[in-house]
Amino acid sequence: MNNVLAGLIYKSCAVYLDDIVVASPTFEQHLLDLKEVLGRLQSAGLSLKLSKCQFCLSELTFLGYRVMPAGIHPDPDKVRAVTEFKVPTTTKQVRQFLGLTGYYRRFVQDYARHAEPLFALTKKDVQFHWDDKCQAAVDFLKHSITSAPVLRFPDFSRPFFIHTDACDAGLGAALMQKDEDGKDVAVAFASRAMHKSEKPYSTPEKECLAVIWALEHFRPYVEGLHVTIYTDHSSLKWLMSRPNPSGRLARWSLRLQDFDFSIIHKPGERNKVPDALSRNPLPDVDAPIDLLPPYAVIGSMDLRALPSVIVSDRPHVRQLQLEDPVTGSLLNQLESDQRSGEDNQDLEKYVVHDGLLYFLDPKTKCGLHPLKQLKLFAPTALRGYLLKYYHDHPTAGHLGIAKTLARLRLRFFWPHMNSDVKKYVVSCCSCQATKPTQRKTAGLMVPIQPQRPWEYAGVDYVGPLPRTQRGNAYILVFVDYFSKWIEVSAVREATAQVAANKFITDIFARHGAPSYLISDRGTPFISELFEHVLSTLGTEHRLTTAYHPQTNATERVNRTLKTAIRAYVGDKHTSWDKYLPQICFALRTAPHESTGLSPSMMLYGRELDTPLDLVTQPSWEGLSDPETSYSDDLRASLRDAHEHARLVLEESHKRQKHYYDLRRRTVSHEVGDLVRVKSHPKSDASSNFSAKLAPLYTGPYRISKKMSDVNYCLTSVDTGEKVGVFHVANLQPFYTWASALSGKHAKLKTAAALDLSVPDCSLPPALSTPGRIDCDTVDTTSTVFSNAPAETDFDCTDTVPLFVDQNSFQETADNALETEVNGSPPADNGCAVRGSYNLRPRRVPRVTTDWSVNRWTNPFYTDRFDLK
Repeated sequence: MNNVLAGLIYKSCAVYLDDIVVASPTFEQHLLDLKEVLGRLQSAGLSLKLSKCQFCLSELTFLGYRVMPAGIHPDPDKVRAVTEFKVPTTTKQVRQFLGLTGYYRRFVQDYARHAEPLFALTKKDVQFHWDDKCQAAVDFLKHSITSAPVLRFPDFSRPFFIHTDACDAGLGAALMQKDEDGKDVAVAFASRAMHKSEKPYSTPEKECLAVIWALEHFRPYVEGLHVTIYTDHSSLKWLMSRPNPSGRLARWSLRLQDFDFSIIHKPGERNKVPDALSRNPLPDVDAPIDLLPPYAVIGSMDLRALPSVIVSDRPHVRQLQLEDPVTGSLLNQLESDQRSGEDNQDLEKYVVHDGLLYFLDPKTKCGLHPLKQLKLFAPTALRGYLLKYYHDHPTAGHLGIAKTLARLRLRFFWPHMNSDVKKYVVSCCSCQATKPTQRKTAGLMVPIQPQRPWEYAGVDYVGPLPRTQRGNAYILVFVDYFSKWIEVSAVREATAQVAANKFITDIFARHGAPSYLISDRGTPFISELFEHVLSTLGTEHRLTTAYHPQTNATERVNRTLKTAIRAYVGDKHTSWDKYLPQICFALRTAPHESTGLSPSMMLYGRELDTPLDLVTQPSWEGLSDPETSYSDDLRASLRDAHEHARLVLEESHKRQKHYYDLRRRTVSHEVGDLVRVKSHPKSDASSNFSAKLAPLYTGPYRISKKMSDVNYCLTSVDTGEKVGVFHVANLQPFYTWASALSGKHAKLKTAAALDLSVPDCSLPPALSTPGRIDCDTVDTTSTVFSNAPAETDFDCTDTVPLFVDQNSFQETADNALETEVNGSPPADNGCAVRGSYNLRPRRVPRVTTDWSVNRWTNPFYTDRFDLK
């Protein structure tokens, strides 16, 4: 039906399965709409039953609702079914009653609070017991639905108001409007329970979550419109005012940017509707998608507020150019034709066309379009908007540095555009989360060098496999890193108790306690029971990092085992455990490629006899030495085997490391650095989630400790709680706007508007940075310049002299560095005075910067250096 009426749905009709409703503002339009709908049905060969059709009604019943000009109301027939519902005597009947009344929960204020005794009866392992509270809940719900208010239709010409509240129990919201008399009328109510992971949030975070959830829940009503939000927590505005949100707060800020809203504090005693809803929430229920107006998110805003400048028309752009010191000065000179001789050469690069300042680009081939050579000279206040538009906007596609820069160069010009674009793209949160890296995997090999048998051992489970006739579904594997000896057992379940028992019987009782046992972070191996057994026996437990199984040598044995089993079971997949002893024997007696000796020779100093050896091998009777020499021979054999193995293993590790490192690169992070972690999501068809479309990285996280050259401990940026230990191969630097080009090889270009008559001046206040997280920037009023030079605390590869006057200055392309101040301000505050300064930047802790000419008003330049 949706295909037949495509283009008409939500325009002149609504469809649910085989029910069609045609709605029109006037009778004349209604006739035209009916004709169009009926024509579509006739063309599709569909017929209607006349007895089920109703025409030209002012009100009707549809999907359990009575639709009237004033609004909607529960269907009287359904209301009658509620009032005649008998007192439930079983849990199933309670669920039926809640399902019937819950369909009309949007009409019942405090539905969840009054229905709480009934919800309690539906919980797992709760014995059914009907009491006075349950009966009171049924009576109240029946009465409330029979006297339910009429929910008004949304009037999109009037402003919407959303009242929100949150508590430990849940979230509540009410969508309201004012009617013709100025009275508040309800459009819809909503509530939901607080998820387990959300309950530890602080009160401001819960209030913020309520706002986000309410806006997204009522998105079909409020998207594209300004909405006022009333909340009972005055500190909710902290999120929008935070200078550097990150992690969860940054993601929340991103979600909020889809909406245009303002927040008003309203105490809880005056915010009763959502307060009651939040304290008595309903479980989440998905609405039928066919009942919702179609909409699509074609893009999302950045992590902060919109750019401070929105281009509206050409006069607006001209006004921005006039307000900018650089472009304004050039405009005035060109339009008044007041130029000195030495300025003519520079001014020839610019032209005024239609009242706007353009840069005349000699590199552009104009062809048939001579105006292509003209590039708009973007004033400082406009550059943030342009960067955002040509990178973040859906029509920009979040393309890379080269493409973004090329598109901007086709139309605009400003000094240091390359650097600005690179910083903006590199620090883009969306790009960092979704784009794969094209570089080699990080982290060189760090081989484990055991010196004796069972010094290092590994353990892992294989499975689940098809359950055999003996009831086994898993394989528990232990491997000695030195001798390569394996202990393999078929087990029924992969639990900590099984692993602990097998460690005692198969490893400790036969070979003694290993010094170190390496395992992954599976639940059986990180349990208290398994850890207690290892600590009691004196074995140190070492865990591999998440999603880096190369540390555990057992993984390689697992692959060999599965390959061997596959070769023998054929199509009898429930008999695999019968072959484990034979396969285990084969691996123990075969020379290992890394040592050149068999595990049995490495462990026992002799080869294990096979059944065929008893027939084919010569007898040792009469050839052997006296018994007293056997122990000496065995000791010598073991000593030679171990010494040979150490040398061969060392060479093998060097060879493996050489070829492994060819595909890797050296990366070193420092404590305090921000990183993002590679994600490994799994698709979930039930929730329409595809791993192919999921972000590739999560974060940012902060490095709290360097565990080794390749392993790092990470903590949450928001809470400081430990996230886990990760291998460097799963980490990538997280670039903030401040750190995008900072570091050992960053090119620093300093610029500032200076007054030569004042030796010292202070930094302007920091401005927010739209679309970027800057966790390292802090407010400071450090001195910019003083007469005392300072040493450079980090490598600076490019420092340029400046042309300075009291009002504005330009940077030169000459990389020569002057050592003293020359020049003085003219008496008439002219623009021709040239001064050069020896600028020695000093990095201030937790302060980063990139200054440009007179960019104090640019919201994209918040980073600062303390230059002394």
